[in-house]
Amino acid sequence: MKKRYILGAVGLVLLGLGTSACSSKADNSNNEQTNSKKADKLEKKLNKADKDAKKQSTEQTNNKFVGNTFKTNKGTIKIEKLTKVTLKNATSDGDVHYVVIDASFTNKSKKGVTPEDFFMDNLKLEQKLEKSSHEVGGERSQFEEDLTPWKDKINAKLDKVDPGQTVQFAMSYQLDKDDGDKDVDTYLLQPWNSDTMDTYGKPLKLTASSTQTITKPNDDSDSDTDTDD
Repeated sequence: MKKRYILGAVGLVLLGLGTSACSSKADNSNNEQTNSKKADKLEKKLNKADKDAKKQSTEQTNNKFVGNTFKTNKGTIKIEKLTKVTLKNATSDGDVHYVVIDASFTNKSKKGVTPEDFFMDNLKLEQKLEKSSHEVGGERSQFEEDLTPWKDKINAKLDKVDPGQTVQFAMSYQLDKDDGDKDVDTYLLQPWNSDTMDTYGKPLKLTASSTQTITKPNDDSDSDTDTDD
């Protein structure tokens, strides 16, 4: 009898060890599968990041100025001229100073896009100083409507351009000495990627073609414009 009990006990122990071993193997197998899936996901992410980096590098190589035209696969911007503008009596503190860029935009993408969005995504304006360059802010100004010679072109920069179409537009930059903006004649249009904030390629050098003075009109009067070549 005792022998049968002993054999039975030994059998139960062996069965337990076998079950434990099977369970351990199953757990190890599950862990290996989980680790393998995580490794596959990580590899896919790294491959995607590498492809995106190569794509971005290729796009930046293709995106460049040819003469005064900035060319990309999705559109082109042809720069016509840069003008310095003084808006007289714009505020209680006195005059407001601008630079205005006349240009044309051709949409080569498959969807509508505004000239302003395309311009700001691909180009930034810098002042050329003696030993450095200074970026000029591109936020809209409350006085844009008073730049009457460019009013239609400034409004046009906000309209979506259909694929394959070309429009004239203008970009206006209000100069603010508190932001470090200077009274200079030479500017640079620097290609950049607005998503990564990285600059690349050779900038286009622009020299002010003329200087204009506009007197901000009262509600019941028209504006006066003087031009100095």
